[in-house]
Formats: sequence, structure tokens, C-alpha cells
Amino acid sequence: MFQLKDKSTLFGIDKDTSTHDTPVFKKDLEGGVMAEANRDGTIFVQKGLSTKQTRDAVEHEKVHLDQMAAGRLQYDENTVTWKKDTRSPARVYQRLTMNEGDPNFEWEKEAYKK
Repeated sequence: MFQLKDKSTLFGIDKDTSTHDTPVFKKDLEGGVMAEANRDGTIFVQKGLSTKQTRDAVEHEKVHLDQMAAGRLQYDENTVTWKKDTRSPARVYQRLTMNEGDPNFEWEKEAYKK
């Protein structure tokens, strides 16, 4: 008997943590990264995480999506730009020399609090 796979399986979408406006994709991420928020509103989560790890990682990354939507956090291939609030000057960090995910960065502190 032939059975078709559902779309979520075909595209690697995590049905348990995805929402209509925030699809979550399970992928192989590099460098020990558990998850990453993307400017297009998607979240990538490392394949093989436990259900709890996946949920925690998605909640953390949703904070970053909110920060991006508010214009406080932006990134490109080379830099991360952070504004403490919308009235603060922007600070630009070079991705090559930073330890991304370091809980000492202000945007990470906010995400780890939630």
C-alpha cells in the first residue's frame, strides 16, 4: 500500500511548535547551534532535540523575532545590530569576532529571561 507523506514531513516543519505566522523547521544546524530566528519570521531548530529542548529553543527564538519586528535587533551575514530601545543608538557587532548566543549580550539576556 502506498501512503503519501504529509506536507510537514516533506518540508521538515515541526507541527508541535509551528504556528500559522511562525513556521518552525527542523534542520541540521552548524556549530552546536540549537535554534535560530530568521528575518523572514521562521525559526530553524536542530534536528534530534528533545520535545522540551525544542519548545524551550522556539520560545527563546520567538523573543528574537519580536526584537526584530520592533526594529531593535537586525542581522546580516557579517553583523548584528542592536538597539536597547527604539530611542537608543544602534550598536553594531561583527559576527566574525562575537560568540553568538552568549547570554551576556543584551538581546540574549532578554531572551533567556523569558
